[in-house]
Amino acid sequence: MADSQLLRDQILHVVAKIIDKGGEKAVRIRDVCVASKTTPPTIYRIFGDRTGLIVAAQSYRFTLNQTVLIKDFAAAAYSAKNKSEFVKIAHQNLNLMFSLKRQDFRSMRLEVLGSAQSNKKLAVEINNAQSIANEFGAQPIRFAQARGWINDDFDPEIYIAWLTGMVNARVIIELNGKHPKSNEWDKIAMRSICVVLDIPEPKKVKRIKN
Repeated sequence: MADSQLLRDQILHVVAKIIDKGGEKAVRIRDVCVASKTTPPTIYRIFGDRTGLIVAAQSYRFTLNQTVLIKDFAAAAYSAKNKSEFVKIAHQNLNLMFSLKRQDFRSMRLEVLGSAQSNKKLAVEINNAQSIANEFGAQPIRFAQARGWINDDFDPEIYIAWLTGMVNARVIIELNGKHPKSNEWDKIAMRSICVVLDIPEPKKVKRIKN
């Protein structure tokens, strides 16, 4: 099972790179097989057809970096011994989520969401993938709630979904490159998040440079 998942992820990684460079139209089964060292029968067995492959790859593009971020936050959150340590970890995580270095990831997710508006299969795939991310991301939030470090009057899974939307929404001021008042946007966004969690705001919104 692990080998099967590894092969699937290997193929999706290749297709995601192809889409990044040339869009969905650039996806050719032959090229995917060469790059991933697989065969057409393997591709069709796992994904059904080219459309299924593209849908899976788009969902992979949408969730990959988000999943890594959630895993890193969870690992750090579980190491916290008190509220002060958790708040510090939460601030670091927020600062990273809104950082300039993740601008391309935000843009990519919005691009995939745009495609999903006219592709029902992709919409279902992303919905399922995001639901899994919400469930996983909710666990460290429940961990903090159980210890009284943050508010416990909201649903952690819905919070993760809302937070994902909040982060993706930053694209609205990034469409033409770095916005001169991007720090103000971050300040408002982080204030909203901290109010929901009932933790102090960061004393100063710091930028992470490329």
